[in-house]
Amino acid sequence: MNKVSYFIVNAFTTELYKGNPAAVCLLDSAISESTMQKIAQEIPVPTTAFVQKKDNDFFLRWFTPAKEIPICGHGTIASAFLLWKQGIVPVNSSITFQTLSGPLQAIWLNELVEITIQKYRLEEIECPVELEEWLGMKPKYVGKTELDLIVELSHEEYIANFKADFHAMNQFPVRGICITSRSKDEGIDIVSRFFSPAQGIDEDHVNGSTHGALGPYWCEKLSKESIVSKQLSKRGGLLYVTPKIKDVAIAGSAVRVLSGEILI
Repeated sequence: MNKVSYFIVNAFTTELYKGNPAAVCLLDSAISESTMQKIAQEIPVPTTAFVQKKDNDFFLRWFTPAKEIPICGHGTIASAFLLWKQGIVPVNSSITFQTLSGPLQAIWLNELVEITIQKYRLEEIECPVELEEWLGMKPKYVGKTELDLIVELSHEEYIANFKADFHAMNQFPVRGICITSRSKDEGIDIVSRFFSPAQGIDEDHVNGSTHGALGPYWCEKLSKESIVSKQLSKRGGLLYVTPKIKDVAIAGSAVRVLSGEILI
């Protein structure tokens, strides 16, 4: 039997049992998609990242227990963090991952991992009756990206206390729904939660990719160049978000919590 080394890294946190956990598998050679999917089903974390070096490039793919996904912010943060901490890449060198969503670059910046993700066009839409019923209230704003619905509510308490009906989300043809509001805490600009049963993840502990839309939206609304975003899931996490002209930089801490081998 062959073995694959894997590590569990919690992204967007400095604490061992907080943030969003990702498994990172370091591949010496290619393995099949079906094997990747089986590994993602076996390791009990929301996303498993597979990293393989070919010549001077790192190829990165992400799988939830249910399916392969085209983008994963916390899986990318975890992968870059591990490559630096394992000494595979010097910390003063950037990393470019080749992914299904195109090249993703990561840099080590002031003890944070910063990655640059796609800026998603956010189009305001009229709130569907079904969405208002699902929310149990009338939102302040509803926007749609190519992936998700972005919903602004009026108070942080609504975000913290919201109980999502995941079965009812089948009626919305989107990757997920992000609910967000301004934060009431000093030093935190916004809060959010992200629900994505379509990906096999009922609630994402900390979602990076939605900030490709949240960052530009809130920076414009708050007249700021960058924001600090807090995810109000049970595990929680912090993201530092800076929109740029064509993309969005998101940064976060990470901590390694486990290492091992899995047989294939």
